[in-house]
Amino acid sequence: MKNADKHLLLKYLKSQKLMTLATYSDKPWVATVYYIADDDLNLYFLTSPKTEHGQHIAKNGHVACNIADTSQKVTDKKTGVQIQGIASRVNAVQKMICLFRMWHKINPGTEERLNFQNIKNKVISARVHKVTPTRIKFFNEKLYPSEEFKVFYL
Repeated sequence: MKNADKHLLLKYLKSQKLMTLATYSDKPWVATVYYIADDDLNLYFLTSPKTEHGQHIAKNGHVACNIADTSQKVTDKKTGVQIQGIASRVNAVQKMICLFRMWHKINPGTEERLNFQNIKNKVISARVHKVTPTRIKFFNEKLYPSEEFKVFYL
């Protein structure tokens, strides 16, 4: 992936907040989650291990994701991302603390409830999960008018 493409993709990922997450165990499931992206294109979200998608990820980490700008009109040039990847739970304490800092910067007002201490003290059941992309399809009709999208294998 060229640096320019990565920069544009990362800018788009960081401009959005909601991701549709598709999982599979014995049957498919889809959930909408709030997420943050790091500079390596990894996506992080919080979910309880009790949710259907949380249970699926524990059994099978293969996921698909969709991120779309919901403010787009039908007549606008489309921008969005479709992702295949591997989801896993983040257990490293320092990584979680760093991710919560990122989370709070993007989602102010969540600091008291969503934090590492509340996970550690079992005040909340949510856990940090990471999606490591293996394939990204970046729709951007403004940037890629002749192709409409680019596919990146990571």
